[in-house]
Amino acid sequence: MNVLQTLPDDRPEGPPGVIDVLAEARAAWAWLRARQQGLAVLAGLPRGHGQPVMLLPGYGADEGDMQLLLERLRALGYDARHWGQGRNHGMIHKLIPALSERLRVWAAEAGQPVHLIGWSLGGYITRELAREHPDRVASVITLGSPAVGGPKYTITAPLYRWKGYDVDAIEADMAKRDHLPILCPLTVVFSRLDGVVSWPACLDRRSAQARHVEVSCAHFAQPLDARVFRVIAEALALA
Repeated sequence: MNVLQTLPDDRPEGPPGVIDVLAEARAAWAWLRARQQGLAVLAGLPRGHGQPVMLLPGYGADEGDMQLLLERLRALGYDARHWGQGRNHGMIHKLIPALSERLRVWAAEAGQPVHLIGWSLGGYITRELAREHPDRVASVITLGSPAVGGPKYTITAPLYRWKGYDVDAIEADMAKRDHLPILCPLTVVFSRLDGVVSWPACLDRRSAQARHVEVSCAHFAQPLDARVFRVIAEALALA
């Protein structure tokens, strides 16, 4: 992994190419390795003290896809929980209100703000929750999540167009949202090997406090990879 001191000049031009998409097959090996490693990856990592952590899956993924990450965080001492919305259907206008209420209730019960970890589209949602509820969000960690463009620079762009969405309009709306800053600690995890989201689209050039960490793994491996988990554990300890 590599913590960036300065951001590269690369800008997103379109979704990942066919070769990058096919290379996502390496995630199967990452899944097998993650199962073999189990909780051994916790060795030497800073521990939590019951802080609340909510996990948000990517588009088309569900809570089961985040289960290993949940188990690792709980074993590390965090009160980690799934987002409670089942499979991510991508309908942001429905997810944001439901998650805002869940965040309100949990933060009140815990007596402290909640840490949010979002994978892919889930990371985009965490960013929006942090904008709207700065007093309820302790920190945000995104894994392969677009900070610009929405679906425009992802392999889901054709699907969104087929459904009748204007991806250029979505990109413009996201840019307008930047006037409301993200104030909490923000860790941006991205990989140049990402075959789902164009990696330059993951870079947050607007949030001064954003800490960018480059890893080397497939998009679908990011919630499983031991190196990514180290980044997560260290980011939570710093927040």
